[in-house]
Amino acid sequence: MARFVDTLEDVTKEGRKIPKENYLANGLYPIIDQGQEYIAGYSNDADGLYRNVPAIIFGDHTRIIKYVDMPLFLGADGVKLLRAKIPNPNYKYLYYALSYAKIPDTGYNRHFKWLKEVEIPLPPEAKQAQIVRTLDKVSELIALRNQQLAKLDELVKARFVEMFGDFKSNSLHWPIEAFPAFAKIDGKMTTDYVKYADYPHIGIDSIERETGELRGYRTVKQDGVISGKYIFTPEHIIYSKIRPNLNKVALPTFSGLCSADAYPILVNKEKCTRVFLAVTMRSSFFLEYILQFSARTNLPKVNREEIMGFKMPLPPLDLQKKYEVYYEQVEKCRLTVQQGLDKLEVLKKALMQEYFG
Repeated sequence: MARFVDTLEDVTKEGRKIPKENYLANGLYPIIDQGQEYIAGYSNDADGLYRNVPAIIFGDHTRIIKYVDMPLFLGADGVKLLRAKIPNPNYKYLYYALSYAKIPDTGYNRHFKWLKEVEIPLPPEAKQAQIVRTLDKVSELIALRNQQLAKLDELVKARFVEMFGDFKSNSLHWPIEAFPAFAKIDGKMTTDYVKYADYPHIGIDSIERETGELRGYRTVKQDGVISGKYIFTPEHIIYSKIRPNLNKVALPTFSGLCSADAYPILVNKEKCTRVFLAVTMRSSFFLEYILQFSARTNLPKVNREEIMGFKMPLPPLDLQKKYEVYYEQVEKCRLTVQQGLDKLEVLKKALMQEYFG
């Protein structure tokens, strides 16, 4: 085992930081910051470009670690640029080793002090190269599965516009209906946690943002939060009413309880399908409407009256049902791809444990 301080050094001062307001959407040179996106933006000014690559980027606030093999600029805040101190370093190996390190999440604070406590296994160079080849292959397959899921998301959205037009301009001239005409908020709450102890509990974090997929939830008993919760069934839509999650919309296939930070919504089946309304509420059309009410406090919530005031074009029910059939076919494909992705994620975790645990 090698200590972090004997293996890597902080050379952030050698990189030039670009203020966020100067990021370009496209350009010659990437700007790497501590965010989820690999590349945050671009610059066309070569002055101060860091060229001593490969290198490793550490997000001091986010704990995100990135391997960079191209000349780069740094994002303006919370970025640590790391360079190896050991001879003949395999930067990709060091990246994987640091990615496995257990760095505690202390919120929006500095985490570099924890990273400096990490110890890194350093097997012979040939073994490091073999480990990198294996993890690269699994990572490539994971990236491919994620690309497939993204393409399926695009298909669902594109088909919606193809069938129903642009809602903002109502390009196909559907009749405009107010929310109470096609759906209602079904606010049945309970504090009977004995009766519902083994039912699923859906918190906001359990809802995937783009797809509404429900993942990582626990039972009411396992969750252990004693507060009022809404009852939902497979007839409901679950809608997050709290920013920054105002486009989290789930279509449960089971009954359970959901956080009071969400609303269970029932559609009027004579006017609207669950799928049609859920996809609409995930769209920018609905988000633009609802955001106008959500900037009042540091933790804003949308209230019932604001949702009930929403109006939208309402195509014929038979056309909505045709879209629902298409949506469900895509969801079957998504499930297959997601299952493959889950297996690859488990495999990668097992390999990381074997190599670095």
